[in-house]
Amino acid sequence: MSRAQPKRQPKPQPKPVEKAAEQVLAGDPRAAARAWLWPLALAATIVFALDTYLVATRPLLPFDVPVAMFVQSFPWGPLTYVFNAINVTAGYPQGAVGVIAVVLLFLFERRAGYLMAIGAISSLLDNWIKLLMARQRPSADLVHILTPAPGYSYPSGHVVFFTWLSFMLAFSLAPHLKPPWRWPLWLGAATLILLTCLARVWAGAHWPSDVAGGFLLALAWSAFVVWLPERWLPSPSLKWIRERRSASRDRRAA
Repeated sequence: MSRAQPKRQPKPQPKPVEKAAEQVLAGDPRAAARAWLWPLALAATIVFALDTYLVATRPLLPFDVPVAMFVQSFPWGPLTYVFNAINVTAGYPQGAVGVIAVVLLFLFERRAGYLMAIGAISSLLDNWIKLLMARQRPSADLVHILTPAPGYSYPSGHVVFFTWLSFMLAFSLAPHLKPPWRWPLWLGAATLILLTCLARVWAGAHWPSDVAGGFLLALAWSAFVVWLPERWLPSPSLKWIRERRSASRDRRAA
């Protein structure tokens, strides 16, 4: 007499947060991801608005000087070469990198190009907010100025640029990688963002509150962009365009 086969336990379903994270990391946001992307964009916008209000109403925030002094006094070793490389990418070189990234991704995939182009708008927002806030950069009597920088301080343009660039680049390339390679891609993006935040404070070019504002602005905009184009900005592939053109020619020839 044969024994009854034990019933297989159903595979546990991932939690909504885990499912949303998996979809974002895969570069394929669906219903689960979209349910979290717009609250993330809204939350980052609210915190950015709070940081902006505090910066606008007082010369320095309580954590600005202590955090800046800690970052500048910490022995970073070889990472200082990375900091210097990040700090020299300002002005035209930074803009050129952004344009090249957008163009290359447009050639690689239309969807990725659209995402990068819309993500770049956060750098335009950064410049407008800088003029509106007109916050002066750190002074030499409070911190050590290693890399003098022109212009206003809030928010950090470097942090805005490298945050949206890293986020959108990882998001655009993730669908073309196998799952085991997606984590290194996102880890690299997060590492570049963190190094940029440290580099700007280490150089004495920005206060920590400037860096926080830049990160929050770019995060809010990137989350919004990832949520938005999938619904209202379709990006047909070159194959789709060629097929439509071929069908149009066939209709005219008939």
